[in-house]
Amino acid sequence: QYTMLGKSLMVALCPRPSEGRAWAETLRPDIPTVKVCRSECGDAVLHHYGTRQKAVSTCAACVACIAVRRQRVRMRSKGFGGEATTAKSPTRGSAKEDFATSESQVAKFKQEIVSSMDDWSDELIAGLRDHGWWASSGPSLPLSFCRAMRAEVEDLWHQGHFIKSQSVLGGTVYYDKKNVYATEVTRERYLVCPRMWHYTVALTQELVRRVNLAFPEMGLSDKFIGNKLNMSVGNGASFDAHLDVGVAEKPYNRKLSLLVYLNDSWRPPLGGEITLLGEGETEAEAANANPERLKLPVTVTPISGRLVAFWSDRILHKVQASEVLDGIDDYRVSYVIWLLGQETPSSAKMEDKPESAPSWAL
Repeated sequence: QYTMLGKSLMVALCPRPSEGRAWAETLRPDIPTVKVCRSECGDAVLHHYGTRQKAVSTCAACVACIAVRRQRVRMRSKGFGGEATTAKSPTRGSAKEDFATSESQVAKFKQEIVSSMDDWSDELIAGLRDHGWWASSGPSLPLSFCRAMRAEVEDLWHQGHFIKSQSVLGGTVYYDKKNVYATEVTRERYLVCPRMWHYTVALTQELVRRVNLAFPEMGLSDKFIGNKLNMSVGNGASFDAHLDVGVAEKPYNRKLSLLVYLNDSWRPPLGGEITLLGEGETEAEAANANPERLKLPVTVTPISGRLVAFWSDRILHKVQASEVLDGIDDYRVSYVIWLLGQETPSSAKMEDKPESAPSWAL
């Protein structure tokens, strides 16, 4: 179990602090871990997955935890990405952890996210009101943020956090999406994708407030959201036409879908454009449902930083086939966040306080 206290990542409870320095000498320098003793016997053992630094001090309990953690890192190869990774930049890893544990850096990042919303939120609200959808003409956040968030997504991929993405027909029949993999931005992955976490928090908290002011009847929740991070690996990867509602295990009561793209290398031969078709459950219905008023269908390219928003239960959409011409740089990344209604089903419950993110990160 991980927990952040101040700027230290706490993991193992060391029962015998006096043994710390003796056991430190037995550690191998190539063991990856992210551990700090809960007791007072040790300083930081290591700072990030995959780094090669020797512990300052630890004890028998920490050594055991390090061995277990090493095996868990290997087991991640059961997910997609796994150990098929390029060499990780120590500078990038260190910079990411510095950000993850710096309250001031995070505060500045979140403030810039909120400030960038001033440039487009009025247009988004007008688009939703007039047509039921909106797409930014360019990046909705600084491109430097997009590149840093894209790097975090690739780290998630390399560490095996993605699984095969599925879709459903008629609410009951499941099938794998062709060459599409998915994961979620969760508390357990905070150290791997801290900017993705804080982008999600900052964007949704502020946008819920603004959309609720414009559409009070929507009653968007400021406590619950859903999210899904998609990685399409080419070879015709696509999404069939669908609405973002109607499947029991999806996040309940989806109201507004937000899509942000992180594809710095996108160019027309890669494909993967999203097509907003219209209102209806089928393409035939959408084609006959006030296309002039909705200004649909429309096809939108997945350039980095672009934000697309639409009412989850109204706008039918699909994704064109995508290709990869130059390795992982061409993998198509789309991050969808669902803003939900206030209604809470009996099965939903507030989760315990996150242990992998600082308390100030919530």
